Amino acid sequence: MRTLIRGSCIVSIDGAIGDLPRGDILIENGKIAEVAPGIDAGEALVIDASDTIAIPGFVDTHRHVWQAAMRSVTADWSLMDYFRGIRMRAAAAFRAGDMYAAQLAGALEALDAGVTTIVDYCHNILEPEYAWESIRGLRDAGIRAVWCFGFNFPPALGSSFGDAEGKARFARQVAVEHFSSKDALVTLGIAPEELGLATPESCALQYRTARDLGARITQHVNCLRLGKDPREAAVLAGRGLLGPDVLLVHMRYTTDEEWRWVADSGTSVSFTPETELQMGMGFPPTAAVRRFGITPTIGVDIVSNNSGDMFFPLRLALQVERATANAAIVEGGTMPEGVTVTCREALEWGTIHGAKAAGLEDRVGSLTPGKDADIVLIRTDGIGFAGWNPRDPAASVVLQANAGNVDTVLVAGRVVKRNGQLCGDVARARALLAEAQRHVAEVVEAQGGFRVPAGEVRLPG
Repeated sequence: MRTLIRGSCIVSIDGAIGDLPRGDILIENGKIAEVAPGIDAGEALVIDASDTIAIPGFVDTHRHVWQAAMRSVTADWSLMDYFRGIRMRAAAAFRAGDMYAAQLAGALEALDAGVTTIVDYCHNILEPEYAWESIRGLRDAGIRAVWCFGFNFPPALGSSFGDAEGKARFARQVAVEHFSSKDALVTLGIAPEELGLATPESCALQYRTARDLGARITQHVNCLRLGKDPREAAVLAGRGLLGPDVLLVHMRYTTDEEWRWVADSGTSVSFTPETELQMGMGFPPTAAVRRFGITPTIGVDIVSNNSGDMFFPLRLALQVERATANAAIVEGGTMPEGVTVTCREALEWGTIHGAKAAGLEDRVGSLTPGKDADIVLIRTDGIGFAGWNPRDPAASVVLQANAGNVDTVLVAGRVVKRNGQLCGDVARARALLAEAQRHVAEVVEAQGGFRVPAGEVRLPG
């Protein structure tokens, strides 16, 4: 019931505590009780954290965890390829058990990389049992997650949902049967359909369902620019749907007027730089949102394309932002003095600001007494950290660390990774995922393969 993390360099992301060159973290009943240079904890279980940097667990604000069963399939794809091959073909090849396997292994992959919280955009719920198995996979992994019930309709024959109203009824059933406790690690969110697929009435129904259930809302918005600005955020603002319970994803093609509405409503945003740069969604608009007082948050998005390592998209978003700002200065005939965004700010995108976007800032995101003990210890005694700068540990975390440096991970005080090894049954998770991957690949190959020619199936919008 009492654990003491002893002797780590601490990056608390708490302004009142700051960084401690060497400090201790006391955990009681799953919560942080104290953070200080030296703590006498009596009979507590001691974790020797010498040669580590302690940070809050990463909060990934956008990941489709179920795609762990299709690793690297989309590596050389465009967004149009993705819509056709994944959303319109491969999704329907999944069985409910495949969803469990992907959710379990995908969540363990996140924990292994120091991601303790995920906003899971689960948009492959073909039948009720797919929802049950998806939730079960996350819970068995031991991760903290906002599991977002996807309202979209992937192509599947004979679905029992029927229409959006049928899905809304089922979402209410899911809330009653699986999300009665607000203190659980896995909480309920809603992922409405993309606006290009939903009627105004259906969109309103999906948002109303979420708010009736007290569920977080997350939606893909302003991703596609087909000849003109999509102005989907303007549509949501005009319908009175934006608000502090909403997290909008990608948002590349967003006007200044829309950013003002997003800022004024308290709506959060998530960028996924790896897929956005590859798939035609452009540079993450971090500079634009910061002009309007909006703080970016970061997601991995799809491990069918990217790794599950949050260090990389944080680093990529930071350097793209710096490069964009530098280019404007250089084009004016001078060289930049300093940078526009610091490594510490980028680390906050992946921790406290991600927690706020997930509606969990009172529980996670900083090493603050009273919050849940979601903590990551990063080893600094390897050759890649030799000579690291203890006066700016946040810089070393953001620019030098990777998933391989993650030594220890705790979620709500429970150790889920120690000495560089996950504590769960990784062999079982790998075996289940291998079977799911085999099945999905066989079904898809029988239909002509993952890459679907343009025009063969209907595209969103």
